[in-house]
Amino acid sequence: MQVKVFEAQDMATGLKMVKEALGPDALILSTRTIRSDSFGMLGKPMMEITAAVDNNWQEPRPKSPAPRTTRYTQAIRPRSQDSVQPDLTYDELWRQDQPKRQPPYPPSGRSNVPSAGQDVQSELAELRALVKGLANRISGLDAPALRSPYVEPEFAAPATSPVPMDPVTGLLTGYGINQETALVIARFVRETIGHTRHLDDTGLNAILKAAIARLFNTAQVLDNRPARQQRLSLIGPTGVGKTTTLAKIAAHFLSRHGGRIGLITIDTYRIAAVEQLKVYGEIMRLPLEVVIAPQDLEASLEKFRDFDLVLIDTAGRSPKSELEIRELATLFRPELGIENHLLLAATTRERELEETIRRFSALPISSFIFSKIDECDQLGVLLNIHYKNDTPISFLTNGQRVPEDLLMPAPADIAALILNDHGSMQHG
Repeated sequence: MQVKVFEAQDMATGLKMVKEALGPDALILSTRTIRSDSFGMLGKPMMEITAAVDNNWQEPRPKSPAPRTTRYTQAIRPRSQDSVQPDLTYDELWRQDQPKRQPPYPPSGRSNVPSAGQDVQSELAELRALVKGLANRISGLDAPALRSPYVEPEFAAPATSPVPMDPVTGLLTGYGINQETALVIARFVRETIGHTRHLDDTGLNAILKAAIARLFNTAQVLDNRPARQQRLSLIGPTGVGKTTTLAKIAAHFLSRHGGRIGLITIDTYRIAAVEQLKVYGEIMRLPLEVVIAPQDLEASLEKFRDFDLVLIDTAGRSPKSELEIRELATLFRPELGIENHLLLAATTRERELEETIRRFSALPISSFIFSKIDECDQLGVLLNIHYKNDTPISFLTNGQRVPEDLLMPAPADIAALILNDHGSMQHG
């Protein structure tokens, strides 16, 4: 096979050069637009044509010098990415140049097409078939399905569900309850409604509240004055309100039971964190111990051995920092008898709450405390998290006032909050 590269001012001139040099059986391999090397990007655009012919073709002697210098190569150049037009066969280019003339064809039974040209034509045919197949697949897609909005998986109906979402499930998801938990509640509601002849909105709300309350488990930590000393620590990520919540618990215990309370803080990371708790301690006349090393914690607990309640404040730990959480677990050894209450902000996304719980489970968690419930429009997340973990809820906080904005809810109280029945909830 003989391969040549031609440069011409336009396609018609280039085709004429190909025909004169390689004959009518030449095959166009590629075409592209280039610029003269003398002026770079400012040079005049030229047409570069790569053509090939069988070796048995005898090149005729040129009658006159070629308009432009012809360059030769021993191998086919790789196709450039800056081609401005697709590869065309010799017949197609000839018809574009002289539409009224019939291109010459080889005699019947004779094939002068080079094997390299056959490979190129085969690749082009495969590409055309692939594009056609993709076009058919795209045209067969359901257009409304492509425009459907994205829905979080926990709130979406199961793809395999043969029946649409029932009204009760739809109502519960409107309160922020996920699909899995809503189906459990809806099943209980259907069983209860089956035994009721007449049901109005008030009756339905009462049934929903009872069904939700059945799924909750709460811990009345300080409902009664303890017979022995209690040691509570507040742990959790940064910014969830651990120090303020600790002050609320202390004030609540004093107002209901009196007794002696000792405060311990190991939050030496934040600026003025110790001072903040010290101010609360001075207002309530409570002693405060600052812990820096593990031995300091044991010494502080020993100082408060005769107190009724010991409250321990901790620095916020990032759920992604396993090292910090392991250090905290090493500090709160089981033999010290400390109850760890994990503080979670109800405004946090559910997936992040689940990850926080998983990370802090390196410590034994006695209960959950949800803060910032006053900043949420929906509180279904309380049920979603509790249903998956089955850890009791001890406190809820709904503001920054000390001690007013602290709730020790019963299951029915949390159910009322989820159903936006805030009037039935009283401050602790």
